[in-house]
Amino acid sequence: MKRTLSIFSISVLAVVMIAGAVGAGTQQTSATDTESVTRFSDGSDTGGQSTLTRTEDMVHVTVEAARLRVGNAYTLWWVVFNDPSACSAPGCGEDDIFNADGSLNEAGVMAAGIAVGHATGNLARADRTTEFGGRLMRNDASGAHQIVIPAGLGAENVLLTASGLDAEVHVVVQNHGEARRGFRLLRQLTRFQVGCNPNCKDVQFAVHLP
Repeated sequence: MKRTLSIFSISVLAVVMIAGAVGAGTQQTSATDTESVTRFSDGSDTGGQSTLTRTEDMVHVTVEAARLRVGNAYTLWWVVFNDPSACSAPGCGEDDIFNADGSLNEAGVMAAGIAVGHATGNLARADRTTEFGGRLMRNDASGAHQIVIPAGLGAENVLLTASGLDAEVHVVVQNHGEARRGFRLLRQLTRFQVGCNPNCKDVQFAVHLP
């Protein structure tokens, strides 16, 4: 089975999206689907869920994460395939982003318009759960998100360039370790591989197909 992205590691699951159309006639103007949140370590279901709502100009995600480590800081990351039809068979995944030696697959990233960036962050509660919520606007170059890979390695620092209805969207939960305090906590919750205590690790993910 083809694997998907763990920001810099891999996953083991592809999930089928169920989309609903809203509006007059057969024209699709928005769609919502809910998918299971899965562990990177063994592909098992965490009991959490990710709900993605789309329009042509926006995607919005709500993630209910479970089985986290109490008191740890977590971030949520967008992984957007703006042109999933350009991904290699059988679907969008790690080999579209990385070569076998771990270097960036620039041709694959450009072909599929791949982008990776920050969505939000939160702390795990005493019941080992937390919620994340994030919105991504089409062609947003405002700098509201930390962007690790801009869409298709383009000059503009954006994540979503395609219609939100057409993009394939993966969300990744990254563990930054035990929560710090003050400014150091803010950095844990907002930056990629920052404030790791002692290490940062991608732990969970969900996949939303167009």
